[in-house]
Amino acid sequence: MRFSFKPLILFAMMSYFLGACSGVKFSQNYDCQKDGSCIIQNGKAVYPAQDYTVDGGKVDVLIVNDNSASMSFEQNRMSARFNQFIQNLENKGVNYRIAFTTTDISSSQNAARAINGNGALQDGKLIALSTGKKYLSKEDGDIATKTAIFKTAIERKETLTCETFIRNWTNGGKSVNDGNYSTEYYNNCPSGDERGIYAAHLVTKNNPDGFLRDDADFHIIFLSDEDERSQLYLQGGQYALEEMDKGKNLAAVIRSTYPSKNFGIHPIITADAYCLPIQNQQMSGIVSGSYGTEYNNARKEALSIMNAERSQKGLSPVKMVLGDICLNDYAGQLTEIFDNVVGPIVDSYAIKCSNPEGLNITVSTSDSSIQHELVGNVIKFNKKLPTGTRVSVSSYSCPVD
Repeated sequence: MRFSFKPLILFAMMSYFLGACSGVKFSQNYDCQKDGSCIIQNGKAVYPAQDYTVDGGKVDVLIVNDNSASMSFEQNRMSARFNQFIQNLENKGVNYRIAFTTTDISSSQNAARAINGNGALQDGKLIALSTGKKYLSKEDGDIATKTAIFKTAIERKETLTCETFIRNWTNGGKSVNDGNYSTEYYNNCPSGDERGIYAAHLVTKNNPDGFLRDDADFHIIFLSDEDERSQLYLQGGQYALEEMDKGKNLAAVIRSTYPSKNFGIHPIITADAYCLPIQNQQMSGIVSGSYGTEYNNARKEALSIMNAERSQKGLSPVKMVLGDICLNDYAGQLTEIFDNVVGPIVDSYAIKCSNPEGLNITVSTSDSSIQHELVGNVIKFNKKLPTGTRVSVSSYSCPVD
């Protein structure tokens, strides 16, 4: 979240907001009189009142979409409910970007060809939207227009082409063991070797099309009914996990690439013993599912990194959603993802000194349980401030050393 200031009260205090300021000791700079952020009266630095509102901030959301066979069911469920996700972003004043990539990674066995857009749908490239852009943003029309753009991006034509081929093949009495099946599958299907974590690594490292902004939070939503490499890595050989396939490494690379960025990982996957048989029954059992172990490892490592950092700053922990791909209606878990993607993160505010004189703090919110206390030079709230919360800090004075 970010603070939206009134024009007449934009002072040097801005640099002290958000988590970066928590627990930091600020030395007095009595040149404040020169920059207009204070006046000196009776041997004290007097700072003017501040009035600010918590707004939505900037968020970049990457959706890694499994575009292999059997995924059209889940893509449709995501499409059916994502309009509310976008509406919520709009309602909270979030400056957002939403981009899409696939789980298809090129290899000697998976070359660029027509079914994968001659490589345009591989290797962490962002999917071109119906607008010609590579990401969806606030500027792309009304909610209905944005929902339509999202629908064409998440519901993959290559997925349907592959599923249609498999059905026609088996309904025609042919066996998948037929000698021609592998060749026809190659021509009609994107890769069945799903490598969504690898793709997310490539987006993180390469930042295609300038999608990721330096001053925006970064969240990844995985949608896949199979684990990285369909869990064939358990057998070793050609499907062994490479370093960029490992969930734990993804979170570490995000942090090393963007040392100060808030980030989160939210997989919608096959997560339990109830869901796995359902996935195995799709496509007449020809295409099976697998537990999303590596995707969940990415989530858990991201949680560990983010919450360790927040604990050091005295901030409350964040959550990251483990979604269930077998749900018939994705509304609830998309709402939960939304709450964590753009959930409020402001829970402290630094002023210029400890023991200020004349300080009064007013918090305007519908949540009557929000309280605050002054610890040193930091105003700490007992919980994160919801978007829309208004905080007024009166004029106060600090002694001049």
